[in-house]
Amino acid sequence: MIFRIHHSGAAVVGLAMMLLAPSSGAEDKTAAGKAATARPRAEMQKVFESVAQLLPLALSEQDWADPARRSEIQRLIDTLAERSVVLEQHGMQRDAGFRHLSRALSADIEEVRERYRAGRFEESRFFMIEATGNCVACHSRLPNPNDFPMADNLIENIDFESLSTHEQTQILIATRQFDRAMTAWEELFADASIPPTEFDLGGYLLDYMTIGLRVQSDPERVGKTMTKIASRPDVPLYLRRHLDGWIAALKSTSADLAGSERLERARSLIGGQRVIGEAPLARDQTVYDLVASSLLLRFVDDKATTDVRRAEAYYLLGLVESRTIDSHWVPQAEVHLETAIRLAPEAAFAKDAYAVLEEYVIVGWGGASSTDLPADQWTKLQELRALIDQRAPSPSGTKKK
Repeated sequence: MIFRIHHSGAAVVGLAMMLLAPSSGAEDKTAAGKAATARPRAEMQKVFESVAQLLPLALSEQDWADPARRSEIQRLIDTLAERSVVLEQHGMQRDAGFRHLSRALSADIEEVRERYRAGRFEESRFFMIEATGNCVACHSRLPNPNDFPMADNLIENIDFESLSTHEQTQILIATRQFDRAMTAWEELFADASIPPTEFDLGGYLLDYMTIGLRVQSDPERVGKTMTKIASRPDVPLYLRRHLDGWIAALKSTSADLAGSERLERARSLIGGQRVIGEAPLARDQTVYDLVASSLLLRFVDDKATTDVRRAEAYYLLGLVESRTIDSHWVPQAEVHLETAIRLAPEAAFAKDAYAVLEEYVIVGWGGASSTDLPADQWTKLQELRALIDQRAPSPSGTKKK
């Protein structure tokens, strides 16, 4: 997995945007639904007021640790931590991925608060940086046309041009300025002084395709950009082959993104039948997997489906994330695979989901044997395996009790 430093400014802005953003799912127009929405939004406004004061301080290492400002910063962080709990509670009504991200965000902000209170300023900054991933991962999941109208004012208060392209795009995604983020990447790709391998190894190509396909639903724009990169004479052979494959895939996926029957279309895309080549690699599936993940995220966000079908969608999400597109912002394959098993342990795909999860966890911990895994990981795997075994049909065709 590619590790890149996330800027603390994006973390602070991202928290406010994630809290203030409307749900991407169907709007609840009932009286109870409106009341439930109004309550957290009143709290979110208080969060934004704190963020507007905290952001300039968080961008300065010197200001962050300034003894004269410690009580002020602590008070603002306390407000953020308290309000992030509201988001976590609100997130319990959403899909498993959103619940995971809201819990992770709340936990990160609590770490910021406790470490700052203890005078461990660098550690508190680290966790503020980590919080960025939760915000960006949340905003990169689903199409969302809602921009944040106060984002320009926030960006004007920081030295935006001094930031790297990665830092800029993190802030732009956190503030839902997706088109500006896409343009920033395109300007980077057009820079002849930067070797194309940096676009690949730095994760910029995957970031660009993720936002372009899952959020913007614009394979034509992404395809034009990939074609321009592929035309560069300094593109190495391995990357040119990937680019050619992605360009071909982008031309054939517009109908998939726009179509209905999302689970069925995603299942077909994930199957790999469209990948061309004598020895296709997992990365050759990237575009198809991104489009499939877009369809699946929208499918699980729609509550009008059965547990078994939602479980299959989570399994397919975990499968594609584990093999090609798991977000470096906040990896979610593990939580999606676990959710699939818990929703439908009796389903035929439950054992497949478990096998993928088991490999993902063991490899993720450096190939540790099961007994060497952290206790919580080992306990979870044992619990899920037992759940599948208990619900598996017996030879007579009845489920075990």
